[in-house]
Amino acid sequence: MKELITEHGFRKFVDEFNHLLKVEKPHWIKEKEIAAQFGDRSENAEYISAKEQIRNIDKRLRFLDKIIKNSNVINIDEIPHNKVNFGSRVTLFDLELEEQKEFTIVGTYETNPKYNFISNKSPLGKKLLGKSIDDEIELFINDKLFEYEVINIEKFDFNLKDIKVLD
Repeated sequence: MKELITEHGFRKFVDEFNHLLKVEKPHWIKEKEIAAQFGDRSENAEYISAKEQIRNIDKRLRFLDKIIKNSNVINIDEIPHNKVNFGSRVTLFDLELEEQKEFTIVGTYETNPKYNFISNKSPLGKKLLGKSIDDEIELFINDKLFEYEVINIEKFDFNLKDIKVLD
């Protein structure tokens, strides 16, 4: 089953894949070839390091290839955000702490707790999908009850200047 991903997230993974394949890997292959000319490879730190870099790049390329091939890209501009949907930025009011919290619903590969990007498959993400303003939700995590009220829903703008820190 394919994982949902925003166009923004998909582009980031494709760009990283292309950079690794066309820039980083050729650089380290050349470094390895240069280091190989210095003789005994078993004690050649530059050669061993270059080989390790190539292995790490190949591992990351396989991972990114899997993401790219197993993703269903969603254009969040084409879906409604009058209810919580994929790509929605949701403002919640925590009924216990009496404070606001914001979350953005994204795909599993795009989650980032630092920026409150939560998966559509996470317990909170699943509870929020389809909710409207003024709806209340209850969520148990590790036997602790969390109660929220939805106070705002909007399409998240991945083009905001602030979001550049994610790139």
